[in-house]
Amino acid sequence: MSKSLFDSIELHSGASFKNRLFMSPMTTQSAFYNGEITQQIIDYYEVRSGDAAAVIVESCFIEDKGRGFPGALGVDTDKKVAGLADLAKVIKDRGSKAILQIYHAGRMAWPEINGGATPISASPIAALRPNAPVPREMTQEQILEMIHFFGEATRRAIEAGYDGVEIHGANTFLLQQFFSPHSNRRHDQWGGSREKRAKFPVEVMREVQRVAKEQHAENFIVGYRFSPEELEEPGIRFDDTMYLLNTLAKEQPDYFHFSMGAYTRPSIVDTKNTEPLITKYLAQRSPELSKIPIMGVGSILQRQDAEDAVQLGYDLLAVGKGFLIEPNWVAMIKENKEVVDYAHVNAQQQLVIPNPLWDFMEYMVLDPEEEKRKHERLKELQKVKLTFKPGTYTVEAKGHNSDLEMAVTFSEERIEDIAVDQSNESEGLSDQVFLRLPQQIIEGQTLNVDVISGASASSQGLIDGVAEAAEMAGASSEVLRARPKPTIQWSKEIVDEEVDVVVVGSGAAGIAAALRADELGLKTILLEKLSFVGGAISISGGNQVVMGSKLQAAGGVTDDKPEYMIEDFLANGNGLNVKDLLTLLAENIGSATDWVNEYMGVEYDMEDGLHILAEYRKDRELAYKDGGHGFSASARKKLDESHVKVYLQTKAESLKTDGQGNVIGLNAVEDTGKKHNITAKAVILTTGGYGNNPNLLTGDLNKILFYGTKSSTGDGILMSQTPELRAATRLMEYGKVYPNGVEVSQDYAKSTIDGNLVVLKRNALLVNTDGQRVVNERASNKKILEVLLQQDSKMLYLLMDAKNFELFKEGVVEGGIAPEDLERWINNTAPTPPKAFRADTLEELAAKAGMTLNSLVDTVARYNGWVEQQKDEDFGRQVRFLQEKVGEGPYVLIEQKPRFATTMGGLVADTQLHVLNEENQVISGLYAAGELVGGVMGSDSPSGANNAWALTSGKLAAENVQSQIEA
Repeated sequence: MSKSLFDSIELHSGASFKNRLFMSPMTTQSAFYNGEITQQIIDYYEVRSGDAAAVIVESCFIEDKGRGFPGALGVDTDKKVAGLADLAKVIKDRGSKAILQIYHAGRMAWPEINGGATPISASPIAALRPNAPVPREMTQEQILEMIHFFGEATRRAIEAGYDGVEIHGANTFLLQQFFSPHSNRRHDQWGGSREKRAKFPVEVMREVQRVAKEQHAENFIVGYRFSPEELEEPGIRFDDTMYLLNTLAKEQPDYFHFSMGAYTRPSIVDTKNTEPLITKYLAQRSPELSKIPIMGVGSILQRQDAEDAVQLGYDLLAVGKGFLIEPNWVAMIKENKEVVDYAHVNAQQQLVIPNPLWDFMEYMVLDPEEEKRKHERLKELQKVKLTFKPGTYTVEAKGHNSDLEMAVTFSEERIEDIAVDQSNESEGLSDQVFLRLPQQIIEGQTLNVDVISGASASSQGLIDGVAEAAEMAGASSEVLRARPKPTIQWSKEIVDEEVDVVVVGSGAAGIAAALRADELGLKTILLEKLSFVGGAISISGGNQVVMGSKLQAAGGVTDDKPEYMIEDFLANGNGLNVKDLLTLLAENIGSATDWVNEYMGVEYDMEDGLHILAEYRKDRELAYKDGGHGFSASARKKLDESHVKVYLQTKAESLKTDGQGNVIGLNAVEDTGKKHNITAKAVILTTGGYGNNPNLLTGDLNKILFYGTKSSTGDGILMSQTPELRAATRLMEYGKVYPNGVEVSQDYAKSTIDGNLVVLKRNALLVNTDGQRVVNERASNKKILEVLLQQDSKMLYLLMDAKNFELFKEGVVEGGIAPEDLERWINNTAPTPPKAFRADTLEELAAKAGMTLNSLVDTVARYNGWVEQQKDEDFGRQVRFLQEKVGEGPYVLIEQKPRFATTMGGLVADTQLHVLNEENQVISGLYAAGELVGGVMGSDSPSGANNAWALTSGKLAAENVQSQIEA
């Protein structure tokens, strides 16, 4: 029997729809900052309600850190029920049913729209989107809590008077992430097989229905939206989707809802197959699924589109664009009137569309003549064949730290080379700019490329510099910018490789392991999941313990001993250090340092010499020349000269075993999808810490600001804790906590340590929130941290006069704090972190910080008195740091909060750096080095110790592998 658009539809729940036409859920991005309803949203929905069978209200986040876009609606607290009820009432009063779409964005909940919070997902796998963050893997407890959140959102929808909810399992949000083999790499009850990946959506469906029943919500509608396929490899394929829908159908929801751009869409994976997915769906339905209405969406504007969609097999239709540009869309098509294809540029008020949505609608909001001109202009630009005046043109491009000299070479028809002098730029993330962007520009012959996350200034500077050079070469940069972006081809290639040793992670430990293995003649592969070599050391201050080395002797210390170092480390680590590993470090760091200096070619800053530190009875720390990025530059040069095969943007996914608990290699995948099946005689894991994986953090570490690299997700621990290997861990509750962080976004910090080192040598003070000194500013970090944590606020302030604030500003640049950041923080009037204040007088400064009027005046006067007296009777600040009084204003206060990046815990290893299992047995073929190894430092690491351990253990691990192979 032929279906009509205006048939009524009966549902399993007992509810019914008066016709087949729905307003599709479309994000207005117009909620209050906290997700509450605004009047703009109510007005927008009210004018579009009435004739449609139901209005599906845009996706509402069920948890505060789960927003997928700015201005999102929330259903995460009971406080929001009242506003949601107002919205439901206007929709229902007009004659449509009100359905609330509920979701969590998962790994698509980007930090910048969620208070800086790192997103969560099924697994710590970043989305294949530009600049996508690495999410944190959800624990069992978090998964169960999330299911509960969906239930709570349903309860609130019922209390607000909605007729139903639509569970959002599409658009790459959390439910889809659990079902996708790309984003779900788990090996527990929530992932692995297709059946296990379906468990989370099924449990959410059951919880929503359970709550509806518990609330006695009669005829309450439950729908489920899904995306039929993913382009990712591996990713969801249509057969997977049919399995999921056939499984969910057993729970008897009221409808399923395709999420597509066109109701006629064929496969986006099998592009040669033009069959619409709806017909494949109809053919593959189970008997249970065939009883559930299916909703189509996309490219439905005129009545004929809607009738064609129904005849194609859809039971219900969701319409988006039609309702945006014609609020009375149902009435229009019922009267067989044509609906215009765009909204006029002056029609926003008439159409009652909130400002953010109006901006988003730009592609369908037209000044027809102007849009036609733009379109024609773009088409013309893309047809232009560029010619250049051959030659090399030198330009100045804006970088992060300074202007960069860039030489761009053109042949007559192509950009041939882009050479950048980045000597003044910070290495690490900037390397991505100078290596990847020129390659993309040259390969695509276009300036239409994405900037690199974390180095946007350098990225844009490079792009603009090439544009300027093109103009100098007589070509139009406008044409270059108009050319299409280069496309990424996903590879299905699998490469089988066999080596002696594969090293995972290219931080200090990985570099040392790979270079030493190569030096010993071992065939070596070095894997790095990021796009640059260097890891955490490349963005560190670059200090290292050099005890027992030729460099320490050259610095004037010849009487240091391993025993002294061991005693100092034990005192710093509260005696929790693993003594055997600490002894291994103390007895080998000297020779390792000399090897790093002489073989690797890393230069140390002998001009400034050995550092004087409270943690050490003997001066035994040096800085690398040019800091951490100076180390990395030398290391990269040595790697280039070696036979080590380096794979960047290649993630080790799993260790290969022989079925007897012995490691025989690993499997890795490039960001292009290309897979590497590597057989090796040994694997050395040097994947660093786990500070950015809350599932691995325990104790107080979960309460302390994280400032490390987002890639610190504990990959080595996770890979080696499979049921077969069961690698042991220890001291997982400890991290290297510093007392000098600023909270740049919620739960995330940046370090001020380089600025502190400059100004605390002079006259800067540490004061509490009452404006009083509480510690010797030149005490050890450990002592300052102890005092800081004793404060009720868990915070101190760094107090500086005008002269020293200028020095501070210069010092913190290397840590990623620009002068503009400081000014923005100081001028910030919102109640958001960080806390920073400036005033002409100490009295005014105290008032701004909420201190008593004369608190800072008295503190500074007392300190200046100790400078005159040359003795600090309050806290014993050393005389050499009592040489300068606090001077003239303006004065500045900058918060000082505890921060950590380096974790002290990790895998259990023996003195040969074999990884041990839970029975304290060696896992044959598996070694670990660097931060991944737990226990060397005890509860805390002194300055320069982590780099020392990384380099020493990496070198020794390679030597032990050679011994194993020779044996």
